[in-house]
Amino acid sequence: MGVPAALAPLAALAFLAALAAPGVVFLRRFAPALAALERLAYGIPLGTVAGSLGLLALACAFGLRIGVIVPWAVACAATAIAVARGGPAPRLAPPSKEPSRGGRVLVALVVIAFVARWAVLWWTVLTVDRGGLEGGFINLWADWSEHLGDVSTFAWGDNFPPTHPRLWGHPFAYHYLTSVTAAAMVRLGLDPIVALPLQSFLFSVLLLLATIAFARRVTGGAGAAALAALLLLLGGGWGWWVPVRDALATHDPLRELLRHPWDRVRQDAANVRWPQFYYALVAPQRAYLYGLPIGLLVFRLLDAGRREGRRAFVLAGCVAGLLPLAHQGTLLALAVTTPFLVLLFPTREWLWFFLVWIAVAVPQMAWLFHGAPGALRALRLQPGWLAAPDAWPWFWIKNLGLMLPIAAAGLAWRGLLTPAARRFLVALMPAFVIANLVVFQPWDWDNTKLLTFWYFGVCMLVAAVIARAWSRWPIARPGLVVLLATLLLSGVLYDFNVFLGRERAVMLTHEELDLARQIRERTPPRALFAAGLRHNHPVSMLTGRHVLVGYTGWLWSQGMRYDREVRDLRAILAFTPEARALIARDHVDYVVIGPEERDQLGARPAAFDAAYPCVVRTASYRVYAVSAAAIAASPRAS
Repeated sequence: MGVPAALAPLAALAFLAALAAPGVVFLRRFAPALAALERLAYGIPLGTVAGSLGLLALACAFGLRIGVIVPWAVACAATAIAVARGGPAPRLAPPSKEPSRGGRVLVALVVIAFVARWAVLWWTVLTVDRGGLEGGFINLWADWSEHLGDVSTFAWGDNFPPTHPRLWGHPFAYHYLTSVTAAAMVRLGLDPIVALPLQSFLFSVLLLLATIAFARRVTGGAGAAALAALLLLLGGGWGWWVPVRDALATHDPLRELLRHPWDRVRQDAANVRWPQFYYALVAPQRAYLYGLPIGLLVFRLLDAGRREGRRAFVLAGCVAGLLPLAHQGTLLALAVTTPFLVLLFPTREWLWFFLVWIAVAVPQMAWLFHGAPGALRALRLQPGWLAAPDAWPWFWIKNLGLMLPIAAAGLAWRGLLTPAARRFLVALMPAFVIANLVVFQPWDWDNTKLLTFWYFGVCMLVAAVIARAWSRWPIARPGLVVLLATLLLSGVLYDFNVFLGRERAVMLTHEELDLARQIRERTPPRALFAAGLRHNHPVSMLTGRHVLVGYTGWLWSQGMRYDREVRDLRAILAFTPEARALIARDHVDYVVIGPEERDQLGARPAAFDAAYPCVVRTASYRVYAVSAAAIAASPRAS
């Protein structure tokens, strides 16, 4: 028996709160050096990640059911209460220096502005209207077809232990933990197109708070921390010059800029590759919502370990060990960065961090990858990264503008930061050199994941320089405002473009939504489908059913090999002489024939009409039962 629809949002929020509570209480008890905001901003993601891992283990044993989700949530809440009440009261960190009034005001303004904007964004990012299911911006349209498919396969496809939903019989070597959490919310009664935006909004706000809390520790000021978060989540280099240049060539530049604030094609043509961080990475990829706060917590605990010793290093290793299923990009970034921290902050206690990290993470990675190298098989030298055809220095000047020289000035400015903060930021810088020499995954653009903490370090340096210059030289304030505007204008223009709906795109038509619903109702959860390769195919996206092979762009970027499955799919759809044998060998239960299958993959619906029963029929699609079990279980379509 499910949760009544009216209570589903409250049940989902209660579930998230129950998962999060142990993380907050655990940090309060065992990481007393953290301030209250840090315990909240890091503790909620920590508890959610740990609780979702526990739920994944239970689902592998018993399935993802209400009877598993609710008792687990109760157990998490009870654990939080027990930890909070057990033992002596912890010695909490002394309150930090009270921020200035101006710093408090700036933090409040930044938080209010982001929360308000994100509330509008996530309320409207997935909508069902006259065209069907629409995505609010292009990267979400591209990536959330995969994430909706992952959530659906956990919530409706009984995919436990997880296997790859888009490549039959292969391990699911992907950081899918955010989708496990969202799938539990779906099982509690939320529609996926509500669960994912709600989860993204809540954890985006936590990410904002985490970046402010961390930047305040590094820069020493609330105002600089607010500026660092603003630069990270809204900044975007000098890509703004492309639309401004085009607008200046017209008779009414302001009107033209407001009508056409961003053109992705022209940005690519100008070789502007460094993204607007939130819209290019955090919002569409979702795993950042877990990975970034966890990574920042690891850095914070390692910093505390310089004073508290072994316990903090052990705790940091435990936290870092949660990353393989939460966010592999953060895992890689930590692996690249921590050796430089060892060099700059030498102590024998590092051994405890690495031993615990390996002990917790390696079993998860072995389970994920089944011994295969995955995407890392594509590791290769590529000096210059994405710079070509531009010269390497010009590429970065064009993409980041004045951020790099200002950050360099910040590192050279004695007295701007504490010695420990300066050394920490220096330790983040080699990732930039490594990412510009070595590509770690099949798609070279994915090196942006390795550069995440480096870029945040640059943002903190720039923010510290601007904040110090603002307080020291009042005469320079107009120039600092102009400088900050140049660093934020790309993000503002792109966000305005999204707000205007210029990147909205249909993900599924109403017919395809109905097709997905009928498939869920008429086919068993573990059925295998032979369907098209479109990234937003209704079967792979919103039925929860496995497909023989799905969108090959995602499979390639994850280091998967799929040539045989694609050949089999084409032969099955074309109903070649070996089609029946391939259907039996690959254990295909249903074949879907729609516009893509007919026009691009050579499907022959007439041959299937003569050989198999059609069990679902819409204006453009037909679904055929092709295995003996599927034929016996499925009524014919009307």
